[in-house]
Amino acid sequence: MEFFSVPGAGKFTKLLKGTHWNWKHLNTVIRPHGPVSLDVDVISKFRLHGKLKVYRDCSEILKNNPSNKGKDAVYTIYPDLKNKKLVYCDMTTDGGGWTVVQKRRDGTTNFYNTRSQYKIGFGDPNKNYWIGNDALYLLTKSGNQILRVDLQKFNGQKAYAKYSRFSVGDESSQYRLSVSGYSGTAGDSLLYHKGMKFSTKDQDNDKNRGSCARYHKGAWWYNTCFHSNLNGQYAKSAVVSDKYLSWYHLGNKLEALRRTSMMIRPSK
Repeated sequence: MEFFSVPGAGKFTKLLKGTHWNWKHLNTVIRPHGPVSLDVDVISKFRLHGKLKVYRDCSEILKNNPSNKGKDAVYTIYPDLKNKKLVYCDMTTDGGGWTVVQKRRDGTTNFYNTRSQYKIGFGDPNKNYWIGNDALYLLTKSGNQILRVDLQKFNGQKAYAKYSRFSVGDESSQYRLSVSGYSGTAGDSLLYHKGMKFSTKDQDNDKNRGSCARYHKGAWWYNTCFHSNLNGQYAKSAVVSDKYLSWYHLGNKLEALRRTSMMIRPSK
């Protein structure tokens, strides 16, 4: 229920225009409920014209709605232009428009998950989540995506790794990783995984005799086994171990990280 003065339809029309839908106002009926204000309930008839405006990623949201600059939050995207997915959009860092595809903030979310869970995605975009391998493929199949990886240690030190080319293959390729063009301050710990298929605890695609995913209790583009492991177990301190989320070249050791995020944006 909303209250406002005559003419009520104008304000209601403005309200609807703030949505993704294209509405056309037809007529209004005012029902008085008192001497001063109007109770506007089911007073206006509107007809829906056109289609819902859908955005493939966060960069399209920012491009079409420049006022979102600096407004980091959870938004709705449609990677295949049909099915929606909630993601965290970084609208601030390095110009904004980044679609966050992985985020770790604490240990409340389990990342030691199955192939099917990594396929569709899991978690809470406000806290910890994986966008899903199918969505990653849809968002990067054009081949023009930039990847930015942001890392934070328990001592507060921050660093980043940026790749000018990043893409993930489809399910039939086991989401094979393609990455190149490193720059940044964290060191290139993803190059070692280039060309590798994605492995989970129930699907071993690495080059190790055993299973890197099961041994390290994570899921990643494991080689034999890793220089980076951002979907590993979460530690409560900066322990040095191969069991936790880590980025080897940030200090040349496998020190557990406090926070990580991976986000993508078109290069053009």
